[in-house]
Amino acid sequence: MAMIVDAIMGKVLERVTGLVEEKAIMVLGVKDELQKLQRTMKRIGLLLKDAEKKSIEDESIKGWIAELKDFMYDADDIIDQCMHEGTKILQDEPDHESSASQTVCCKLPLFCSVQSLQFRHAIANDIKCLNDKLEEIYKAKDLLQLLPSISNHVHTTSRAADGHSSSLVESDVVGFEIRDATRRLVRSLISVEEQKCLVFSIVGMGGLGKTTLAQYIFNDPMIKNNFLLHSWSCVSKLSEPELLKEIIRNCDGHYGESTTITELQKILRDTIYGKHLLLVLDDIWDSNKWVDLLRNPVESGATKVRVLVTTRDANIARKLGSVHIHNVDKLSTASGWELLCKKVSAGRNLEDMQNLRDIGMQIVEKCDGLPLAIKTIAGVLITKDHSQNEWKRVLENSAWNTSGLPEELHSALYISYEAFFDNGHKDQGRRRLAALQRLPITL
Repeated sequence: MAMIVDAIMGKVLERVTGLVEEKAIMVLGVKDELQKLQRTMKRIGLLLKDAEKKSIEDESIKGWIAELKDFMYDADDIIDQCMHEGTKILQDEPDHESSASQTVCCKLPLFCSVQSLQFRHAIANDIKCLNDKLEEIYKAKDLLQLLPSISNHVHTTSRAADGHSSSLVESDVVGFEIRDATRRLVRSLISVEEQKCLVFSIVGMGGLGKTTLAQYIFNDPMIKNNFLLHSWSCVSKLSEPELLKEIIRNCDGHYGESTTITELQKILRDTIYGKHLLLVLDDIWDSNKWVDLLRNPVESGATKVRVLVTTRDANIARKLGSVHIHNVDKLSTASGWELLCKKVSAGRNLEDMQNLRDIGMQIVEKCDGLPLAIKTIAGVLITKDHSQNEWKRVLENSAWNTSGLPEELHSALYISYEAFFDNGHKDQGRRRLAALQRLPITL
């Protein structure tokens, strides 16, 4: 179980690290508390290897790990609240500056409502309570005789591994839908237009395959031939300075010791000056990342810019000034079956799957055309015997009828969760699954 906590903590720590410099966090005045949380989490991460080993025979350490796991989900909930409310405060300001310090020092007294100030106080108190609780958990190491491991670091997943990189996983590409959408969007992106900068958006709920479509477009040969520079960034994972640095690196630029947003914006402009750029902004939740942070240096630098955005929110796509919004449709049953076969067969003869087709098609229908749900349930099926009885057990699992889950959290994830966690913790499944959905974990 400590390995699970290690992975979850790595995701939460990654979020905290990326958010401490965000304007949405700065405006709430909780940066110091978040940095304290970050430091304590790193110290606890060094204890997990020893905890994993000792928990086999020590029930008190098992309890310590379970308490830590619950804490991580609570922390993730509060981080979400911070980002939501902080972003709302910034968007309510008439003309907020790009400098986060100016926003905090100058704008807050003038433009923040009493309600926002009350939330700021409440969230600061919540994060302080989180820090106090985590400190208690950390101090228990002495009683439990847990020793830090120098070689063990809190687990973080690379972008290439977590599905948020530009690398295309060919087994994710099925059906005519994605190929047809790719052809149409590629034609639009490379078409001759007088306008220097155009934004295209891919919109759809979580799990529909927005990132896969964007990867397919990004790797298309015609895109490579028409744009000298190509940059891919998963926006939700990066602070503003980190986002600027990543785009500069992707465009073969160098930022040296520069750290401020103003410096990095100038370097980005100079790096792409006079060139054609395709800029992919994957998983964008805040239109200001383009409007306030990137648009000016990109438009004043490159000769031709095409921006491809993926987002769950059509309103964000409109705020970005998108000239075209592509709404991702659910997979047909036939394409869903093709995807399931690819994921479950894992290189084996697809003919072996034909005797499971009828049951498999019914499972696909229960996944409601969501690629993420199909890939998730494939992760369960691949651990089972390729027999009709085993697949029928999955098909008839009562979790398909689970109610009360978040809209974008499919029952397939619940079944996968049941297969993954021990029975003693299923009663907490819904809350944990809701938190897992917010973490950038590709299943």
